[in-house]
Amino acid sequence: MKTREIVLILFLAFCTFNLSEAAEPNYPTRSVEITVASAPGGGTDLGARAIAEKAKEFLGQEFVVINKSGGGHRVTLTLLSKAKPDGYTLGGVTDSVTVLSPHIEKISYKPLEYTFLCQYGTLDFGTFVLPDSPFKTWKDMIDFARANPNKLSIGVTEVNSANHLALMALCQMENLKINFVPFMGAAPTTLALMGRHVMVASSAESGFARQVRAKQVRLLSMMSDERMEEYPDVPTLKELGYPSLVLQSWYLMLGPNNMDKMITKKLEDTFRKAMESPSFIKIAKEIGIYVKKPLFGDELRESEARRLANNEKMIKGLGLKLE
Repeated sequence: MKTREIVLILFLAFCTFNLSEAAEPNYPTRSVEITVASAPGGGTDLGARAIAEKAKEFLGQEFVVINKSGGGHRVTLTLLSKAKPDGYTLGGVTDSVTVLSPHIEKISYKPLEYTFLCQYGTLDFGTFVLPDSPFKTWKDMIDFARANPNKLSIGVTEVNSANHLALMALCQMENLKINFVPFMGAAPTTLALMGRHVMVASSAESGFARQVRAKQVRLLSMMSDERMEEYPDVPTLKELGYPSLVLQSWYLMLGPNNMDKMITKKLEDTFRKAMESPSFIKIAKEIGIYVKKPLFGDELRESEARRLANNEKMIKGLGLKLE
């Protein structure tokens, strides 16, 4: 065989290999890993698991959820940024790491350089205590913190999460010194309160919705724009005198940047069907992450870009000085 023919055969084989790697028309042909950047039991985890269960049903392959709570959501984004964009490595995170963290800390990833697949939930944040807490109202808590510098301990879901930022801004506004104790996710934060390791806890609704219904915890305030239908008697920080402290985060399903369009479309369609299923809607409502009109694909990426820009203005407006 002539050298020229050998070169041609090798070239065609190379092209065929790369085409199959890029397209893989029968995707998925093996299990897909979803790295969730929190401990088991929180909204990020439970929502991702509900989607994974339906995705397996629709696509015939396992979607395996792997929890990596150490290091938080930043670790997941760093891992995704280095992963092969073949659709077999995905991540479930909150968008605090894509639209907030870039403005307040050094990060090792580019926040918008991912494949944005779906928004599978929202996070409305609240601050809550045990039923027998001496803090019957938000004012009670503030008065205690003012009279006892560094004595009030508040558990938060992660360093520089949206709720942590809001409460740090509160400290600056009120000249308070509060001891913040970070955990890796909503579930561990709530468990810490229930174990009396902290005096107060703040998390997304997924961390306290069931406990509020069971009267295991009591809400002092919400960070939503207006009172929530589920908690009509709970005031917002906005109405308590902090109009700038209106914050919400989203749950995102992401892939590495530059994933194949065919695979991306298949995952978007699959996740959309999963989120429209009665089983997903049921659990999403139970844990307080349900969103009526979730975003997908390019629309989600564009919305995240706007949120990134808006949060830059908010951070500067709050005048946060982070240590």
